[in-house]
Amino acid sequence: MEGVATRVDSRARMWLLATAFAAASFLAGAVLAPLAAGRLGGAGSLLRLLYRPVCHQIPSRCFDLGWGPLAVCARCTGLYLGATAALFAAVITARTFRPRWPWLVAAAAPSVIDFGFGLVGLPSLGNWPRFALALPFGALCGVYLADAIADIASRDRSRNPLQ
Repeated sequence: MEGVATRVDSRARMWLLATAFAAASFLAGAVLAPLAAGRLGGAGSLLRLLYRPVCHQIPSRCFDLGWGPLAVCARCTGLYLGATAALFAAVITARTFRPRWPWLVAAAAPSVIDFGFGLVGLPSLGNWPRFALALPFGALCGVYLADAIADIASRDRSRNPLQ
């Protein structure tokens, strides 16, 4: 059902919890990469290499928490943090929600516009505004992901009721 919160069963909740922890681990790796580079050498470089396919990693567009730039830019940090928070919210509330598609367009528009400005050579926003604009988009993506995972877990159970 679109636009209605749906209660999830214990199996779907476990799948959501596993996904939320995977998302948190992914986000933690991006944050810990510069720390690992300073203390563990090659581990930090390996982490940065793992994040290269998902982010441009331009140092001036990445947050620096005092030990070097994160392995992802401010916008990606906002996306990943928003999605991770939404996944944990679904676990805590044991509910999922499928927003209507205009919400996705509205949440994505500010980040898409800022990204487009950069592509055509116009000045782009700073790191904090980029992060703040990406948070709701990431959260909405996390909401959609949580709904999809719960739906898949429910369908899997309906195919094999002995589980």
